[in-house]
Amino acid sequence: MGAIRLAELPFDIIDLIISAIPSHRDLVSLAAVSTTCKDLIIPRHTEYRRLRLEAPHPEVWAHLAQRPDLARNIREVTIREGAPGLGPSEFTGPERYPIALVEAPSQSHPAATVASHICQALRNMDALRNFTWVEAWHPRGSFYNMPNYHHDVFQALKDSKSLVQLKLLDTMDIHDAVNVEDYPLWHIADLQTLILRPLVYWPLAGLKSMLLRSPNLQNLDICLPAALPIFAECRFSQLRRLHLVVSTGSIGEQVIAKFLEHHHTIESLHWYPKYETTLRLSPGSLPILKRLITSPGFACSILSDLTVPNRAIECVSQLSVDERTLSILDSINTSQLRDLRVWRYAGLESINLVAQRFPQLTHLEIPKFGIPTRIDSDNDYTIDDYILTLSKFSSLEYLLDSSIWSLLKLAGEEKIASLAALCPNLQRLGHFNTQRSAYVDIVLSRDNGIISWREEIARSQE
Repeated sequence: MGAIRLAELPFDIIDLIISAIPSHRDLVSLAAVSTTCKDLIIPRHTEYRRLRLEAPHPEVWAHLAQRPDLARNIREVTIREGAPGLGPSEFTGPERYPIALVEAPSQSHPAATVASHICQALRNMDALRNFTWVEAWHPRGSFYNMPNYHHDVFQALKDSKSLVQLKLLDTMDIHDAVNVEDYPLWHIADLQTLILRPLVYWPLAGLKSMLLRSPNLQNLDICLPAALPIFAECRFSQLRRLHLVVSTGSIGEQVIAKFLEHHHTIESLHWYPKYETTLRLSPGSLPILKRLITSPGFACSILSDLTVPNRAIECVSQLSVDERTLSILDSINTSQLRDLRVWRYAGLESINLVAQRFPQLTHLEIPKFGIPTRIDSDNDYTIDDYILTLSKFSSLEYLLDSSIWSLLKLAGEEKIASLAALCPNLQRLGHFNTQRSAYVDIVLSRDNGIISWREEIARSQE
């Protein structure tokens, strides 16, 4: 039997095959193969992979509620309640929703009808994997005063057979109804990624119930008021990434330390313990750790564990660059180290020593770099000296945070060009813009020897 052409298959089979392609880029590439492929893919699939909405868009939700054959192709949903422009900075992308097949609204829809359509649309999304809800409890949200709205959305997510990532980003108080034990949020199961922030209050009993339903969790990013009931009882055999913001005492931090000791699969840890000077992990803990973002004392205690000498660290933050820290770094495997965040350093010469030991660094953070330290106060370093030091990091691509940009601007475009020339791989310089009250990146461009730059909101960096 000869090979069967795609166009010769029944439509349902073709549609099923195309539905298995998650990437929008791959869909567009396939659509370019032939007119037949184009007609099959655009817009039926190209507009139905990711949904990102700031406004209610009742016509979109009505469409997705009434067309389960199209809604089933959606993989990712991000909903932002409240007024556009408000809320956590994680919501930075433009709105994205179907257009071509959506009928223009002929009349206004009552809020209850739109809410019903949202829930039905979510139930129609058989392939939904990622759900992000930004400012779900914002008082300016269109459905804030609708008593069952949040319950019904979480019920639809609970019933989903495909959901593996849930992200809730909010700064508002959650509804009292969430405290109920049988609230559907706490019964969402089999997640691989759970991100809950920056709320400082989550009902611990409900949260523990939810975590216990996802024993194969790989990514946990959470803000908690306390730690004991959660970390004393939960175990995740596949946990890879852990980001914690926990308000707890020394006893609670010891519980978290025990939790870390039981999870040898962790590759990325982001946690700043308050009692770092007394906190220690047992030897052999975190054997495959690659990324470590924590306080200087705790970082050194982990890195100085010589029972895991082959642990290939890729990122370390925050470190105080001194003789002891450099000695610890010299004693471990730093062949994969590409990202170093410095909290404090002894003087410019200590940064030169870092460059000498780790010229392969692509990411570097030194918040006070450009401001003379006490040791350097008598050395009269100029902007050229700081540029020269940076040039010794021959692979540097991103200076995440420093104070050098203000000096460069004062010195003029010539010094900016000098930095770009001496650091040919440097693409971004991060700094805090006081006028915008935000961290921003200076993006360098090189075009036929001409250096230009622009400013944009900084990328999220862990």
